[in-house]
Amino acid sequence: FKQRRDQLQLAKLEKQNLEQQLEYLKYQLNPHFLMNTLNNIHALVDIDPELSKESIVELSKMLRFVLYEGNKPTVPLYHELDFLDHYITLMRLRYTDKVSITVNKPDELPNCEIPPLLFITFVENAFKHGVSYQHPSFIDISIQISDSQLKFSCRNSKIPNEEEHHGGIGLQNVKQRLDLIYGKNFTLDINNEPQEYNIQLTIPL
Repeated sequence: FKQRRDQLQLAKLEKQNLEQQLEYLKYQLNPHFLMNTLNNIHALVDIDPELSKESIVELSKMLRFVLYEGNKPTVPLYHELDFLDHYITLMRLRYTDKVSITVNKPDELPNCEIPPLLFITFVENAFKHGVSYQHPSFIDISIQISDSQLKFSCRNSKIPNEEEHHGGIGLQNVKQRLDLIYGKNFTLDINNEPQEYNIQLTIPL
């Protein structure tokens, strides 16, 4: 009986530790994302004040999501994808027609939930490291759902002479979150080619 109690206590401690790690990683991600987004708006203020106002509106929608949804273990899938749409809308305001941005997702989404802020790091990195003002560049985002699985892919061009530091702390955090949440029930493939960078993530629904 004592051994059984010890096992239950150990399982409880492990569960508490897991929750604390998830909470820490989630809140570590949010300031990193907000810092980069505010830098984007700051760059717009002098160039086009009207666009900067639109950017602030889009940012307010994202902040609402982070404040009211980001602290939950899971959120509806359509909320997470709406959040991505607001971010991409914000980024479109900043770049010229030299940047091709495509987003493909199902017209109808299943009624399911996923961890919040799961995809934003990949998309943010694509804009940060794959978009150029001088050279034609692209970002292709795709979401496919089949057999109770979600397949997310983000492919972007690579800026000439860009240093090899794609990802940073944000990518480290999302990898750790995936490990803690899904264990071995996910796949994350990262292909760093000379001309493009491509990630593919598959998670269960």
